Amino acid sequence: MFTTLPFTHWNDFKDFTQELSENWAFRGQLNTQWELRTAIERTDFITLHKGVEANFVQEFMRGARNYLRRDETPNHLIEWLALMQHHGAPTRLLDFSKSPFVASFFAFEHCEYAIENHLAIWAINVNYFKMKAVELLAAHFKKELEESNNRINETLFEKIFLDNKHALVFPVEPFRMNQRYSLQQSIFVSTGTGHLPFMAQLEFLGDGIAKAVIKMELPVGLQKEVLRDLQRMNLNRASLFPDLDGYAAALRLRYNSMRSPEEALAAQLQKLDDNGFQFIP
Repeated sequence: MFTTLPFTHWNDFKDFTQELSENWAFRGQLNTQWELRTAIERTDFITLHKGVEANFVQEFMRGARNYLRRDETPNHLIEWLALMQHHGAPTRLLDFSKSPFVASFFAFEHCEYAIENHLAIWAINVNYFKMKAVELLAAHFKKELEESNNRINETLFEKIFLDNKHALVFPVEPFRMNQRYSLQQSIFVSTGTGHLPFMAQLEFLGDGIAKAVIKMELPVGLQKEVLRDLQRMNLNRASLFPDLDGYAAALRLRYNSMRSPEEALAAQLQKLDDNGFQFIP
């Protein structure tokens, strides 16, 4: 029901995404066959009983306090889920980026391991998701929405989470974001319930899925071209993960993406040919 757009050339993808408004957020995935799925829906325990996700979160909150300073301790449930997401604990949140190029980096970074010929960059219209979510939730949380001026704030998010029965998808932005998520221009998207698949909960959009959800497919063979272009934008592991591990990974990727002498010569000849120079064989 969503829109699928195949792209053969990187520049065509760039041109298309630059025409989109700031209302869109993006997520890169290594395999075009993969659906959008949260980490919690991939666990074995999520279907055990309705309250198991809340129990899991509460146990994390109790244990994590042993590792956090007072000023690092989250104040709201959404901040706790963001912290869990950051450290690899499964949640109902799904990471998106406001930048199509950040999303492209994560899609292309390891595509030498891809088992398909194409990968995917997903795009969702955040404002449309917000509008449709508020419409659905108004029947259940009219007072809360009036008090928050139709915003899904921290208090309302917690009620939706604990109800664990509203099938929908909506964007959430914790008040406190760590440095990594700020650099990656991250925005979280949450499902209304933890035990239903993300793709099934997208159906709350109705016919709007076609205009609010786009899957853009690109050949994995573009990896070197894309990573070189993103490097020129200063998008690499070192800039997105500002630590020694990020620097080491960025260095490896930059060297792996370097042109061979033959590729460099072919590119120069093509550039001259594009400018009207003729060659005599």
